[in-house]
Amino acid sequence: CLLQLQYYCLHTSAPPASHCHYSLTINNMGTPSLRLQRSVAACVLFLISCLAVADGASSDGDESNPCQLYLAESTIPHAGLGVFGGTAFKEGEMIGRVGDAAFPTVDHDWHNSPEGGSISKHEADYHWPLTNYDWNAPDIGMDGEGEDVSVTVTGFGAAPNCHFRLLNVDEHKASYDNAGLDRYTSPGAGGSTPWFNRTSTASKDIQAGSELFVDYGPNWFLSRDGVFALVPISTSFEKAQAFLKEYGKLLVGSDNPNDLVEDKMSLDDEAQSDLWEVIKTFPYPTREREALPNSHKDAVRAIHGDIQTIEKENSIRSVEYLKEHGKCVDNIVPEISDIPHAGRGAMATRFIPKGGLVAPAPLVLIADKSATDMYNEQIGSKGNIVRDESTGVIKKQIILNYMFGHPNSTVLLFPYSSNAAYINHHSTEYNTELRWAKDFSFFHNEDWLSKPVEFLEEQWTSGLLLEFIALRDIQPGEEVLINYGDEWQKAWDEHVKTWEPIPAEKDYNNLTLWTKPQTTNNGKTGYLRAEVLNDDMETPIRTMEEQITDPYPHGVPMYCAVNVNHASAYHFEPETVPFFTRAFDEELDMPDDKDEKHSHKCNVTERIENDDEDEDSEDEEKDEAGSKHKYLYTIELKVIKQFDDMDPITELHEIADVPRAAISFQNIPYTSDVFLKQSFRHEMKLPDEIFPKAWMNLIPEEERK
Repeated sequence: CLLQLQYYCLHTSAPPASHCHYSLTINNMGTPSLRLQRSVAACVLFLISCLAVADGASSDGDESNPCQLYLAESTIPHAGLGVFGGTAFKEGEMIGRVGDAAFPTVDHDWHNSPEGGSISKHEADYHWPLTNYDWNAPDIGMDGEGEDVSVTVTGFGAAPNCHFRLLNVDEHKASYDNAGLDRYTSPGAGGSTPWFNRTSTASKDIQAGSELFVDYGPNWFLSRDGVFALVPISTSFEKAQAFLKEYGKLLVGSDNPNDLVEDKMSLDDEAQSDLWEVIKTFPYPTREREALPNSHKDAVRAIHGDIQTIEKENSIRSVEYLKEHGKCVDNIVPEISDIPHAGRGAMATRFIPKGGLVAPAPLVLIADKSATDMYNEQIGSKGNIVRDESTGVIKKQIILNYMFGHPNSTVLLFPYSSNAAYINHHSTEYNTELRWAKDFSFFHNEDWLSKPVEFLEEQWTSGLLLEFIALRDIQPGEEVLINYGDEWQKAWDEHVKTWEPIPAEKDYNNLTLWTKPQTTNNGKTGYLRAEVLNDDMETPIRTMEEQITDPYPHGVPMYCAVNVNHASAYHFEPETVPFFTRAFDEELDMPDDKDEKHSHKCNVTERIENDDEDEDSEDEEKDEAGSKHKYLYTIELKVIKQFDDMDPITELHEIADVPRAAISFQNIPYTSDVFLKQSFRHEMKLPDEIFPKAWMNLIPEEERK
């Protein structure tokens, strides 16, 4: 009977299987123990719960709106936190309810280098652990934001782990949207990141309970051996599998996996366990050895199959386990806030009771807040651009607005949980507070709270966990609010008081830092993103003559996809500029090979009606791409070429019949809202009662006790 109960429990989804194992407990005398008698009753109760779930009852009281994502202990040993799917995801389906916020950190090494020189991140002498969480700007769609840009992405951009054999998530670029905070009329413009909705999708069908893995790229691990253990990369698993084949021969004396049965093995189970422990704990670690299964039993199973199968099985937790031991991270989503000039806010996706978890917030600690300082530039003694310290700090990195700090400390804390960055401030009507986690001891290092700042400077990974906790019942759709502190409120009030609106007609490309002011304004529309123009394939491109009275904004120069090394005509007189003229050739100007793409700054001199526009096209894909259009354009461009030791040659190119698909606009660096001179910057205050005294390094030591 007990065996039948245990079998039923183990093969249904309701009870944790570990509880069912107790049903077979006996004492050393071989007679049923009191523990066994109690376990019989317990297992019967679990059996009833199995039947209830099988009958469609909800185990969490909210079956229609289940948590889609959990933070819990990773299935990768010693990896800390992992992200798990609370529901199944189909291939191509978006992971979670919304994408994540993204924060560009611009020219960081330059601003933190006294000489203003070009130095690599790993040579820079400042503490910025977000380096280990940041993405390259092109991966997020921010390659035109500035000269040297790294991007911090919350949620799925920071929390998931990487397992090269189990990658199951594709990540995409962020979108630019200022949430209605117009730079000409709102003091909130530039105070919140306009980069949001960086989405992730399932790269394959994903089972509920699976740990979600993203691709860091092998170089990420290869360049961080000193920070992260020897994490296996793709080739590590291939070598580990070859090693297992030899290990199997050792166990049975043959390379036939069918011989790997207990009665044919030369070593008993205990000896195998001891041998495997020696293999796994050998004092000279390698990536290949880290790729081997952790247990000797899994090693034998991997010889029969492969390591990937074993790893995949081990990377799945039950949803019940996640509900009991994990923390739901999709209780809030971003929507436009009703608070003036706040942009987006965090809205509850479900009812959150008083004392309930709104969001977990794993933290990255920055030891010195001056790492967010930004400076003006000047020409140095060697003719290079260097940091101008005479004008002092002129701005802070935008990510500062999403960090917690304290007036008595240099320490900053960045919470990287999904959507926590959207939680806004209200000084009196806040409904949520912060507290330190009371569990998650595998990740939350409570002893750090009593360590000095010098200790924090040595930490390059996350190791603390805050929690946003509801102070009262929060209803679905209600905005979640906290109190940023009196210092923040005072700074914001002063900012609003001194902020001055600027009419669009007075925008001469002079509203942002590190941009060159122009002699003419930004046109009728004022500031405009290139993405807006590129998405509009219907409005005709303005010619140079039309732009005299209706120019495009300075921040979005025009580029043409043409091959300047391809010409059907070549006309120039001696001692004059070479002049090329020809018709557009789609095969040569817009090749399918990405490595052969062409892009040059250009101007439109003429626009004509496309006579072929109404004809049926044999290539629907090209129609959708915009290669067919109502208009065709004549463009001109100037290029400068350098051949070996010859003097540079300037060439003029005129190309006719250029389709709309070959013309695009690009954003000039440093013109986005991130760089507005009047934008607000101030960290949030972590309340006195929970900010560690040991970190208050701006007050005398005796006052910290």
